[in-house]
Amino acid sequence: MQTSSVRDPINGVSFKDSDSSSITNGSSLAETFDTFLTLLTTQLQHQDPLDPMDTNEFTSQLVEFTGVEQAISTNKKLDSLIALYNGAQLNDAVGYIDKTVGADGIILMLQDGQSTITYDLGGNAKAASILVIDEQGNTVRTLEGDTEVGHHEIAWDGKDQNGNQLADGLYGFLVTAVDANDKPVPLVQGTAGKVTGVKMVDGEVILEVGELEVALSDVLTISQ
Repeated sequence: MQTSSVRDPINGVSFKDSDSSSITNGSSLAETFDTFLTLLTTQLQHQDPLDPMDTNEFTSQLVEFTGVEQAISTNKKLDSLIALYNGAQLNDAVGYIDKTVGADGIILMLQDGQSTITYDLGGNAKAASILVIDEQGNTVRTLEGDTEVGHHEIAWDGKDQNGNQLADGLYGFLVTAVDANDKPVPLVQGTAGKVTGVKMVDGEVILEVGELEVALSDVLTISQ
């Protein structure tokens, strides 16, 4: 059963809520212009003849009414433009599906028993190691990394320290490197994986690498 709320008349003009003419629901104010003129006319009829309202105030009301109308129209057009832009971004991002992307991060996705860990060393190191960590915070595998300055990619076969195959899913990892004086070598670590889907979140394109979500803005490398 549909209901409508009826309020007490204002200056002799009845007020009724409706989806088609409500100003607050974002519908065009032009549809309520007749009501506005009725209220304005009624206001004139009920004003004190010894102290009439300044005509400039009526003009100001009309100007404000028009300004609100234009603002609502502008907002609607901006929303439409944003929707079109987001749609175009998402459509372009579809081209990343089935491609391998690399990005900074501390989370990697084990897909089909395989995963790739990437890191960049800022200098030559004496030793570099990679700890793979499960969701419970346990170190399940320790890998030796390359020690030369520059970019490196290490493949992990998804097995733990005892050679057992681990389940596909999300894992954390930590790369550490030290120089000849056992001082930390500056580095940047990341992960790489095949894109399985794309989506839009709060106006930003997100690439899905299995269960791992990577913002398009964080992608550093793309390969077939």
